[in-house]
Amino acid sequence: MNTRKNGPEGLGGWLILVIIGLGLSLVRIPWTICTTLVPLLFDGTLAQLSDPQSAAYHPLWLPLIVFEFVGNLIMMGLAATTLLLMCMRSRYTPAMAITLYASSVGFISLDLLACNMIPALAEQPVDGESLRELGRSLFAALIWIPYFLVSKRVRATFTRHWPTLPGHKAAVIPPLPAVAPEAAP
Repeated sequence: MNTRKNGPEGLGGWLILVIIGLGLSLVRIPWTICTTLVPLLFDGTLAQLSDPQSAAYHPLWLPLIVFEFVGNLIMMGLAATTLLLMCMRSRYTPAMAITLYASSVGFISLDLLACNMIPALAEQPVDGESLRELGRSLFAALIWIPYFLVSKRVRATFTRHWPTLPGHKAAVIPPLPAVAPEAAP
């Protein structure tokens, strides 16, 4: 473990747990998609749920299934991007990790809320696995978001900027113009 005046540096310490969690997410999310959502396409369930003549039909079934599929793909993309940025020690890693953990809580909460809008699902007792998943994501967000905001290791490790292409100058973003005093709220 390298140390500096600012504290520890490198992909060690508590960041190992984040890396393991991201790696597990990259296995768990595709598994979830393949075992719960993809079978709906092939066993006729989706056709039955989206057919207005079917007894199981509700207009929110198809949007809910699409939301879950797209949401899981987005969460997988966020996890992969966060892991890649961590390996690159990019300065964008903390922001991406915070986005990932906050999005996970939001996605699962919206999914549970949407499920309660379909009467067939609302009548059933709340799925214990869904509540555990919400609890896990909330717990992870409550631990890792503050960690990425205040950790000395995070501040010392994730400092690299995007590399510039050979023969190109680094992009410089001009500062915002000053607001005139009379225009300020």
